[in-house]
Amino acid sequence: MQTLIEVDVSKPAAEQGGVIHNRWHPDLPMVEMVKPGSSFRVQCLDWTGGQILDSDSANDIRDVDLTQVHYLSGPIGVEGAEPG
Repeated sequence: MQTLIEVDVSKPAAEQGGVIHNRWHPDLPMVEMVKPGSSFRVQCLDWTGGQILDSDSANDIRDVDLTQVHYLSGPIGVEGAEPG
């Protein structure tokens, strides 16, 4: 199965090549287009953009920068789809 969006969890969201956003907005350009009914994979960062490490340390939670959360992969357009 094709992976449309790949992320590198070792890099911050700002260095992901324009495929990561923190909101949906009509002015965001589509990063990929798909045909209706197609199957694909999308890689995503966690909601903190990688701030919570696999270290079993509660400090990760305490130190999360809440001004930089809610990361989304995309947007992905569907050929022929119309708003609404």
